[in-house]
Amino acid sequence: MTAVAPAQTNASITGAWSPGKNLAALFARQQDAFDLINGLRSMSFLWILIFHTCYSYGMVAGKESVFALGEASPLLWWIFNADKAVDLFFILSGFLISLILFKEVNRTGTIRLGRFYFRRYLRLTPVYALILFLYWLSGGRNHEYVWANLFYINNFLELDQMALQWTWTLAVEEQFYLLLPLLLIVIARLPGRPFLRVLGGLLLFSFVARLAAFYFLPDMWSSDYRALLTDKEICPTFYTNIYDNLITRYGPFVCGTFAACAYCFHREQLTTWLLAHRRAFFAINLLMATLTLFFLFFPVTNEVLDGGSWGLRTYLVVNRTLFSAGIAWFMLTVFLQLHDGHWLARILSIRLWQPFSQLTYSMYLVHMIVIIGVMFQINYLFTHQWAIADASWRIFATLTVTATLSLLITMLIGVLCWLLVEKPFLNLRDRAATSRGATTSAPIQHSLG
Repeated sequence: MTAVAPAQTNASITGAWSPGKNLAALFARQQDAFDLINGLRSMSFLWILIFHTCYSYGMVAGKESVFALGEASPLLWWIFNADKAVDLFFILSGFLISLILFKEVNRTGTIRLGRFYFRRYLRLTPVYALILFLYWLSGGRNHEYVWANLFYINNFLELDQMALQWTWTLAVEEQFYLLLPLLLIVIARLPGRPFLRVLGGLLLFSFVARLAAFYFLPDMWSSDYRALLTDKEICPTFYTNIYDNLITRYGPFVCGTFAACAYCFHREQLTTWLLAHRRAFFAINLLMATLTLFFLFFPVTNEVLDGGSWGLRTYLVVNRTLFSAGIAWFMLTVFLQLHDGHWLARILSIRLWQPFSQLTYSMYLVHMIVIIGVMFQINYLFTHQWAIADASWRIFATLTVTATLSLLITMLIGVLCWLLVEKPFLNLRDRAATSRGATTSAPIQHSLG
């Protein structure tokens, strides 16, 4: 074994912080990337940013003013379904991480848990820890609980105790990936490796879990969606027990994992069958597109959907998993090259999305702080100094300017985080893993089965 000279090691560590190389990496086309995912991840972040801009406006002008926007135009209903953007993040993550795990299981028969957990923690934590430290220094709301964020258990806290409330998504994600490799190892040791059957069972159970969660919480079962989001007594219970709970939010992850399994082990059989059964392929595409659009534009804030209606109850039980199934199916068919030339796939796969996509993690960590700061200033400006008399135009101007400025500021912060923290630690992680045979999420040319 050849020893590594200290000078070489130091150079390698120093090189990880090379601004020029890290900036170039932001724009360099990745050979192992699924281009569609860059577009989907970017759109997810923009969707969340727009919704949180509206949410922040509700903090300064009253939540009813925001709900009035949704009632004024059905074309805006997609904004109020932005919780699906989080599910979309979960689908993408589930696909990419599961692809890595499936490839390792296929190659070695098991998963090196220590390496996997270390790589996951090192991927998320350095820049997250920096943001948390700065937040703690600032004395922000619930700053004394940032320790829970570092251990990815902040979603176990009550709503009024959480620091950086929107980062519950990271906690749910890490909790899922704490369990997923263990499950895949067990399945890999079963006769026939029934990955799809077990994953299908988990998808069905995701409906049962949500049904039970709502049914055994009477206030949730009989409430309308507005109350779940705004009522001072109901909202904390909804948030803690259903909204940021792994058991009631894991469905989208499994949809991504299911798509990764089909892509890895059944791509040739699935492609052959779909091409041989064009009508069935068309019918499935139509069903999945209909599900996606339905849940995208479902009028969750409309007063017509009173609490206790079976339509709303059904929606609350099935919406996340069925929406995720539609997105996962679209991704899978694109990756199987069954949608060559599809206009949406082409738009979401253009190279423009790649650098933005790589910044979305750091941007997500700080976006809400930026939005709130900008919102209060812009609202004061348009309400007092540059008073806009017409209420509708004032709201439109406030939301538009706030969202635009917030996007630009979060992009700048995202670039700084990428250059100074995120990419350097990714470099160190990847260099340390190279000699140990770490698996990547690169697209595969042939099925693994």
